[in-house]
Amino acid sequence: MSSERAPSSTAWAAGKALCILSAVAYGLLTGLIDILDPHHLRNPDWPGHARFHLLWQISAGALGAVASIYLFWTATPRTVERVRTGAFLGALHIGGFILAAVFKSAAGAEFDAGGRVLLGFLPPNMLHLGTSAALLFAGVSLCHKKGAAT
Repeated sequence: MSSERAPSSTAWAAGKALCILSAVAYGLLTGLIDILDPHHLRNPDWPGHARFHLLWQISAGALGAVASIYLFWTATPRTVERVRTGAFLGALHIGGFILAAVFKSAAGAEFDAGGRVLLGFLPPNMLHLGTSAALLFAGVSLCHKKGAAT
């Protein structure tokens, strides 16, 4: 019987870890990159009001990620709704990025100030947020299976 429980416990722990890693990546790492990258928050060519909006976005993303990390960390198979709530917060943040990507041309926006791309076509932030979304989806899937079995 313990051999049946071990994979489920491992799946639950792995799912939570993937969710937490995703939140760190989309909410905290993204903010840190935006703060340190001279093309973003510290860009002297940007008007102060534009930097304020970016700081607001960074703060909202970081606070949402911290709330999600708390929900993921404290979730148990019996409180799997915490994982769902944390994932919803993450989906809102990542979804905001996707929405901005869809409408970037209409706003005259660009994915990257320096025009950087990976593999000749992939903007780094698309890889970053896409990976975060995949980690979140995988983590929630693992937790949902365990939570549903309880």
